[in-house]
Amino acid sequence: MDEIGDYMISTVLSIDIESSVQEAAMFMSANNIGSLLVKKFDEYVGIVTERDFSRKVLGKGLDPEATGVEEVMTSPVLSLDRYLPIEEANRFMHKNKIRHLGVTEEDKIVGILSVKDLVAYFSKDFRMQE
Repeated sequence: MDEIGDYMISTVLSIDIESSVQEAAMFMSANNIGSLLVKKFDEYVGIVTERDFSRKVLGKGLDPEATGVEEVMTSPVLSLDRYLPIEEANRFMHKNKIRHLGVTEEDKIVGILSVKDLVAYFSKDFRMQE
């Protein structure tokens, strides 16, 4: 059985809680990612996504340079253990209406699972049936 950890992105990128939305968006663009964890000292305290930027910043006419990531982040970061079945992540993300999930090992975030990763998993199963 495939586990969440088999499909997660293990490079965890983050930005400091004092950063602006503009800085976060530029960092995400440079790294070609759709979400970014928000860190306060050594702890992940939230997550920001492209969707947060479009709905909570642009959609409300806020200035990305003057708006802090803390104002638009989702907190806390929802997460599941990396050794759980990937199907459980799919159910959890659907139930919680999220597109990005923190992946933990021994209660420490070690990766991110996105809807894109779930599509890769389910399309693999679909190809096997053909």
